Amino acid sequence: MKTTDDQTRVPPASPGPGGDATGVRPGAATRADVRNTLGHLRTEVDGRRFALKLALCALLTGIGAVLATRPHLAARVPGVILLGCMFAHAAELQHQTLHGLGFRGRRANRWAGVLLGLPMLISFSAYRATHLRHHRDLGTPANREFFDYGDQYGADRPRSRTRVGRDWLVRFSMLHHYGMFLVDAGRALRGADHPGETATTSRRIRHEHLLVVATLVALTAVSALVGSALVGWLWLAPLLLVAGPVHATVELPEHFRCETLNEDPFANTRTIRSNRLMTWFTNGNNFHVEHHLMPNLPIERLPDLHRQVRHRLLHFHPSYVDFFRTLVRR
Repeated sequence: MKTTDDQTRVPPASPGPGGDATGVRPGAATRADVRNTLGHLRTEVDGRRFALKLALCALLTGIGAVLATRPHLAARVPGVILLGCMFAHAAELQHQTLHGLGFRGRRANRWAGVLLGLPMLISFSAYRATHLRHHRDLGTPANREFFDYGDQYGADRPRSRTRVGRDWLVRFSMLHHYGMFLVDAGRALRGADHPGETATTSRRIRHEHLLVVATLVALTAVSALVGSALVGWLWLAPLLLVAGPVHATVELPEHFRCETLNEDPFANTRTIRSNRLMTWFTNGNNFHVEHHLMPNLPIERLPDLHRQVRHRLLHFHPSYVDFFRTLVRR
């Protein structure tokens, strides 16, 4: 397997049926080959399992909220950190609903996705439309992602240290995302359509942005009535100081400095195996090559697919720490 300083060799698995370590026939490297050979990994969507994920996220969010409203900083700071992490985790759960893999019903997926995206100012309908096009267009010049980190994929060109530092500040602060939210919220308040989307999708995007604005206004009003900075401790501080940087940390590596003009998912996407805690936190999105190979595969089956294709991975790291350590050394 080809490796570079951005890659870690994965030891081959033991041979499977047919003599190949993955169960994929020898020489197969395309998405169609993988889907045809490993289609048996697809199982029914398990709504009960997703409901348990939502319940755990809600429980941890509630604990964070209680801590963040305590009078002492020793409780508030951990509360803000926990809330921010849960905001980012909710966005990863939202990703599951985009593909209709949370619940079996389309309406249930949509409303779960709307609520999961609310803390990070993410419109479910806008994210879904953009994300599905991303799956279709990745590897072509038409590819666009919902989350804009500025220099999205880390163009390898000479830059000053000041420029490099500024680029990373923009990426981890997610300034582009918040700026786009303000633009889209303005459109929603004016009743304007969302460019490039159908009338139905535009209407849903407007409604979702209005819901976020209404929630923010309501929490601000409650804060004013009780004479407390609740909106700051329960939303703005967790969002800006924790959720944004954490979200960028786990999502930016997915395609960063991969061959993004190559339509082969093995070339344009990265997998990070990591540990069970991070696999839970990212909701399996760390197995990102696998997700792009089979986008409709239930999230719980991505580790199974990883075991089948791991020796073919070109962009792979055993942990997020290893990815960023390798990136810094470059």
